[in-house]
Order: sequence, then C-alpha cells, then structure tokens
Amino acid sequence: MKERPLRILAIIAISTVALLGLCGTAAHGQAADSAAKARTDKASYFGHGDIENIWKDLEAKHVINKRVLEGGQYSINVRIVEESTAPLVHSTSADVWVMEEGSAVAVTGGTLLDPKKRPNVDDIAGSSIQGGTEQAFMPGDILFVPPGVPHGFKNIKGFRAYLIRFNVK
Repeated sequence: MKERPLRILAIIAISTVALLGLCGTAAHGQAADSAAKARTDKASYFGHGDIENIWKDLEAKHVINKRVLEGGQYSINVRIVEESTAPLVHSTSADVWVMEEGSAVAVTGGTLLDPKKRPNVDDIAGSSIQGGTEQAFMPGDILFVPPGVPHGFKNIKGFRAYLIRFNVK
C-alpha cells in the first residue's frame, strides 16, 4: 500500500507535464499561501512523509486545501472534500482529481442549480447539480473535468485527493 502514494504522485507529475505541454496557459485557484514555486530547471518531488504531514495538518486545522506547488500556469493541491463542499463550474480552467483515500460519487455535467459567481476566481458555485452523470470515485481513480462542466461530489466518506488545476482558455 505504501507504493500507492508514490504511484499517484508519479501520475500527477506526468499529468502536469503532459497537460502543460498541451495547454501552455495560466492557472487560477486559491491563494498560493506557502506553496513551493514550481522550478523550470528541475523536477519537484513531494515525499510520502511530507504529504502525510499535510493531510494531518489540514485535518487538525479543519482546512480543506493546501496548495503544494504553484506553477503560474498550473497548481497542485492536496484536498479534503466534505459533504458541504459546493459543486462548481470553472469557465477557463480544467481539473484533474486523483483520489487518494475514501470514497464519493462524482457528479458531472447536467445543470448547476442556484449558480453564484465567486469573487476573484473563475468559479461559479451552486447548491447542487441536476441531471448530471454519477460515477463512483474510489482510491486510485482519476477524474478530468474540462472548463464549463459542472462537477461536485456526494456520498462523501473520508475524501482525500490531489487536485491539479490549469487554465486552458
């Protein structure tokens, strides 16, 4: 089981490089905070122990997101998703979710109900999604959400994931 986080981190790194090669555009998201600035001259590595400490810190502080890498064109975040997390639509950015732990049902597509623009980001949050496609989301699964597609999660149990966000427009 200890190989799974390393495998997932490898998937994240490969996905980021591939997506940047395809997109080459700028990202948005929550404030970079103490995120490492992405290097352009060498790879970035996040050890399993460091990631485990981030999960523990987030849980202790009741915080749902920690940006671990800020690339200007993309970001990599360690995320906790809770039942109260609003479904979203991003107008210019895409998400790649990599489930690490827990379970949920991903709801994508359909119509975002009660949409409200969030300040300072391209997010539109809603109360729920009507008519979306539901898919079980389990550890090791990856979910890609392009711009303009409503997405959210329900039936959440211990949801821990890596989120790569990047602009495509």
